[in-house]
Formats: sequence, structure tokens, C-alpha cells
Amino acid sequence: MGEKRNSHRVGCFTKCSLYHDGATYGCILENLSFSGALIKMSRSLLGRLHEGDRCSLVLCGDPVMSPGEYNSTVARLNFPRVGLHFLERGGGA
Repeated sequence: MGEKRNSHRVGCFTKCSLYHDGATYGCILENLSFSGALIKMSRSLLGRLHEGDRCSLVLCGDPVMSPGEYNSTVARLNFPRVGLHFLERGGGA
């Protein structure tokens, strides 16, 4: 049986930034939906990032150019991929 999703995912493959526990991590946005995102980390955060952790995602490598910061929780970890669930719709910190 396949996964049931609440919204359609769109492939992106663009640079983004993950903010977690006072640090910034470069990553690649692999896909995006209305309710979350799948990112690929450039380095392992094993032991530092856990399911349920709060973080935020900036959808552009340059925070000034980004349409917003998306407050999120870590929904799934399968390094180097991390599934995020957005806590609010439409972005903004």
C-alpha cells in the first residue's frame, strides 16, 4: 500500500537553508508541497537533528531573496534526506 499524501509534491532541486538550534545548514530542496518539504543535507546532522525538532527553512540560498521563512518540524529522517512538516501555511517567521 502506497503513502497517502494531503497535497501534491513539486520537484525543485534548488539551494535552501535549514535553521536549527542556532545554526544554519546548507541543503538542497528536493521537493515541496503545501504542507512540507523534502530536503537533502550536504552534511550529516546525526545526533543533532531528531524527529519532532523545530526548525525553519528558507527556500533560497540567499535569505534576502527568499519569499519567507517556513517554521517547521522534522517529520522524517533518512540521512541525507530530511522530511519537514510546515507549522504554518504560506511562510513567514
